[in-house]
Amino acid sequence: MPKIVNVIPKDDYILEIELSNNHKIIYDMKPRLKGVRFCKLIDIKRFKEVRIENGNIIVWDSLCQITIDEIINVIEI
Repeated sequence: MPKIVNVIPKDDYILEIELSNNHKIIYDMKPRLKGVRFCKLIDIKRFKEVRIENGNIIVWDSLCQITIDEIINVIEI
């Protein structure tokens, strides 16, 4: 499984995720902001405070997190 090496939050709630295998994932978070889990990220300033933990988790402080496995599962559906 590739690791996350960089994540770039965009103004339109898109995450550009760069992986260790040189692939990029463009992940649209807008649909997820409607749910309880990610609704606090509707504040674009908070959304942009994203960081990577352990190469496989995207985290917004103590608000919420999403794993690379979860992202891959969603885009494969």
